Amino acid sequence: MHRDDLLRSLTEYRQIWTQGVLRYSSWKAEEERDHVDRLEAFVRRQSHCFERTCLEGHVTGSALVTNPAYDRVLLTLHAKLGKWLQLGGHTDGDSNVARSALREAQEESGRSEVQTLAYEKDWGVTPPFPFDCDIHAIPARLHEPEHLHYDVRYLCVLDDRLPLIPTNESKELRWLDLEEAIVLTSERSMLRQFDKLKALRARLD
Repeated sequence: MHRDDLLRSLTEYRQIWTQGVLRYSSWKAEEERDHVDRLEAFVRRQSHCFERTCLEGHVTGSALVTNPAYDRVLLTLHAKLGKWLQLGGHTDGDSNVARSALREAQEESGRSEVQTLAYEKDWGVTPPFPFDCDIHAIPARLHEPEHLHYDVRYLCVLDDRLPLIPTNESKELRWLDLEEAIVLTSERSMLRQFDKLKALRARLD
């Protein structure tokens, strides 16, 4: 497995999000630092960190899909977890996490037009650049024990006028204004992404 690209991205992630270069309203340096420290340690420790067969956990790739105006997000009501989440899933051995996140976003939305958004173009980092990092427990299910998802998230863009084509992985897909999305979830990892998107929109105005 080639882990160098992800490890480089995590180093650059520290320089921007952990250091608060773009400081969002609920920014907590210790929270950002904890996630990236644990994620990096896991990737260095587990040579098969991108495989589902890694029972301790595995790296996953997610995409927060926004519209071109940065004021709406595309969320899925996850069929298994029953929560409104960003799109994404397993990398299934692909060490290019950004590519996996984009593929999952295209498949789950039914739109090949989803593209990774180069929001970091003025920051001197290597695109595609992670938008968020999170670590969360996945409950035991059938033959799978409880394990961790080391989730690396990217910001993607899609024209919100295009019709969506839900798959069997989602109970529902929905475009939501940011304020509507905030009402639908109490998940810290979701609210943090919404705060980041608000800060990015304010920076670009």
